[in-house]
Amino acid sequence: MDGFVKSHGLEAEEEAIQFEKFVNFSVMSAETPSSFELDDVTTGKGDDGIDGVAIIIDEEIIASPEDAMKSFSSARRNHDVKVVFTQAKRSESFDLGDFLKFKEAVLRFISQDTYASVDDVLTNARQIFDATLAEVPKIRNGKPSLVARFVTTGNYQKPAALETALADFAIQIKELGLFAETDVQFIDREELTKLWVSTYSEVLAKLELFSSAALPTIAGIDEAYLAVVKARDFVQNLLVTPDGTLRTQVFEENVRSYLGEENSVNQSISQTLSSGPSASRFPVLNNGITIVSPDVKLQGTTLHLKNFQIVNGCQTSNVLFEHRSALNDIMVNVKVVETSNEDVFSELVRATNSQSKIENTQFLSLRPIIKRIEQYFNTYEMEGKLYLERRERQYVGQDIPATRIFSVHEAAKCVTAMYCNRPELSSRYTKQMYEELTDVLFADDTKEIIFYAACLTLYRFNLLTSNSTIPQNMKRFKWHILALVRAIIGSKADEGLNSKAAERSAQRIIDVMAQHGPAATDVFSQIVKICQGLGEVTTDRLKRQAILNEMLAHV
Repeated sequence: MDGFVKSHGLEAEEEAIQFEKFVNFSVMSAETPSSFELDDVTTGKGDDGIDGVAIIIDEEIIASPEDAMKSFSSARRNHDVKVVFTQAKRSESFDLGDFLKFKEAVLRFISQDTYASVDDVLTNARQIFDATLAEVPKIRNGKPSLVARFVTTGNYQKPAALETALADFAIQIKELGLFAETDVQFIDREELTKLWVSTYSEVLAKLELFSSAALPTIAGIDEAYLAVVKARDFVQNLLVTPDGTLRTQVFEENVRSYLGEENSVNQSISQTLSSGPSASRFPVLNNGITIVSPDVKLQGTTLHLKNFQIVNGCQTSNVLFEHRSALNDIMVNVKVVETSNEDVFSELVRATNSQSKIENTQFLSLRPIIKRIEQYFNTYEMEGKLYLERRERQYVGQDIPATRIFSVHEAAKCVTAMYCNRPELSSRYTKQMYEELTDVLFADDTKEIIFYAACLTLYRFNLLTSNSTIPQNMKRFKWHILALVRAIIGSKADEGLNSKAAERSAQRIIDVMAQHGPAATDVFSQIVKICQGLGEVTTDRLKRQAILNEMLAHV
């Protein structure tokens, strides 16, 4: 937990809150490969027996009911929805009373017609849950699934009273009829450690080849192979985690999420696997799977892979996983490419997925401007250097604090708040943010420096809240604070993201925010006074554009 706290800049938090966030990060990361804000899923002091809650739609944690509705706005009718609850106790025992309190809190959340909670995170999550239930015709199996984790630091010995309570909890949830699947578990010290280690450890796998051929030398690619493998071995060795679930993080670079067996192509794959004569022809009828890895070794007929990604064949892989118990001797084609070149990686993702209609926002990390922004980030060698993560888990195992790594998504939110003066989009309406601003944020002539200035400001803010220089309750204003920093140091005027004025403004911001000292703290102190002078700020008021105008009027 110490390592987690330092990496995420949480030193100023109470130990109980640190542990709750540690548990939420470990548990939620196992349920979604996407990055998320800890404060969006961690409840406060009025938590009502629940320490963490997340509504996950298509492997993305949803921040607002509006974003949930945007997720369902497409014609797709097989969205995957999961509701996750956690309770974190530092105790070395599993207390029946605490578990029953957790159970009742979850049941209230999912079943009360009028849900009353004083906690903003729980209230927001319930609104998302309600918005989700209104779209059940578009949810796979017509219902979401539920995951609940009761976590302590002890060793779970399966005492009868707790096992009975666990079974009763599962039965009560099932009887409500709201969920297609229910997964309730006690997590002890050993299991929690495994979950935490999985958030940063390398993914290793080996695969026995039935036949293979090495491709000739290709520019930018170290090695490449065409191979035929047993589908059963592929699923067991590359797709299944030790606890039998699907290893979702290997699909992070695949820009198409699983469309379900309702999809016509996947129905065809499923039918081929299920019919005897056709099943043997699967490697001829199916285009196969493309795997990219920075480290590939072929020893005899065994292929060893490290930190691999499936960049094409997400649909095939998922259907194979669904039919894993009946694969027998079915074969599948794989193309394996070894490269550490991020540009080659991007080309492979784009080329191998261009045959299907893909949302433009899913290709953001492949745009030329993103490569230039990453290169710009890499020109800095100062204390607290920041890293742009073009690819999920790009910096895993490199011992870089999480506070210094910004995904493309988080960087976009920083610029939206600071330079577009739309903090409400960064906070609650990220899908709307991409709809309105994608072409503005990621235009070819956007100045790279504005991304660094915006991310650096959030990095400095996080450091100053971690050591209590900035009060903890200012975190709820963090996106608005980015806009105020630009107004104070840079300019209050609207500046095009491709303008010289924006470039000069960004440089002034970097000059102040690059070092820990009075120049930066004085700016934040001024902003804290502005925020404290607003009076009571409700969640509803905070999501309105008017409050930013009110703040800017004081600059």
